[in-house]
Amino acid sequence: MRNRTRGWVLALALLLAFPLCLSALDRRDFDRVVDFSVTLKTLAGLSEHQARGLAGRLLLLDGTVAGLQFLDPKEASFAVELELVGGEWIGEEDVKIYRCRVRFSGPLFFDRFPRRAPRFPSPEQILLNDRLLVVARLAGRTASEDGSPLWVLDGLYARPLR
Repeated sequence: MRNRTRGWVLALALLLAFPLCLSALDRRDFDRVVDFSVTLKTLAGLSEHQARGLAGRLLLLDGTVAGLQFLDPKEASFAVELELVGGEWIGEEDVKIYRCRVRFSGPLFFDRFPRRAPRFPSPEQILLNDRLLVVARLAGRTASEDGSPLWVLDGLYARPLR
């Protein structure tokens, strides 16, 4: 009984101290870590020099899963790379497509990216053609199939937007 009371007192103390820790953070501190201004469109036009300013910062991107490639299907060393795409209309007849690749690795993502599309996917599972919200960091640049530069990101979080 005494240990339970001690646990509740500790939990209450942490709960009361949490808002004090948050008040020490301001918008400038947050902006040093996260960059909300980057979109798939701005990412597509980003030069290597401009990317240095984003080194280590978290990017919040949304797009559609246009492709999935399982780099390592084993749970312990799981790795998947998805192609995230978005677009915009140019006039009334043309669409400009923007894309990047996002890699997710580790056992945490094993159940989130099923190898075969389930008949009844859970809300957390991410499938081909899902609209997705991603938190990621720039990892490098590669070339797409047509030779154009393509950014590769390390994914930290992903949430389907259904």
